[in-house]
Amino acid sequence: MPSSRPNTRALAWSGAVIAAAILTGCSSPAASDPSAATPAPTPSPSSTPSPAPSSTSTGSSAGGDYEAFCDANRAAAAAKVGTVGEDIVAGNAQLEAIRAILPLQGVSAEIAAGAQVFEASAVETLGILAQFPSDSLVSDVGLDPRFLESDALRNAASDPNYQAFIGWTIQTCGIGG
Repeated sequence: MPSSRPNTRALAWSGAVIAAAILTGCSSPAASDPSAATPAPTPSPSSTPSPAPSSTSTGSSAGGDYEAFCDANRAAAAAKVGTVGEDIVAGNAQLEAIRAILPLQGVSAEIAAGAQVFEASAVETLGILAQFPSDSLVSDVGLDPRFLESDALRNAASDPNYQAFIGWTIQTCGIGG
């Protein structure tokens, strides 16, 4: 029946938006605590979702890149409650930040692959957002079929590498902890 497909899509989109909000740390204590806003680039081994070296394998500049990436994720989350124009600006900053840390080093192959999927999904999402007036609310365009039928949404809902990367990001950025 046609009526169940939009409900399934709406549920999937809602799940993806919730995952994005969690990923980007809307309510993260690290976002409001300046001392916590500079997380260590390598999480403790006891809570690492995949084996990682105990020292930073990407060098001292990666710590700054991880910090910038985490900050960009928080800004992107905040923009989800604003306008399309604000979301595009924050999304572009998030895209630059992910590109600055690619390719990820010292992480599992799944996390590294997920980072590539995340980058591609961000590009696709920004392209879709650009089709709306910049003063539109993100909440008003989120259920548009262009989003609901996008690879970005499918990846958020079902790609295990993407999901591994999201888990790594949550841990690395100190989100929700």
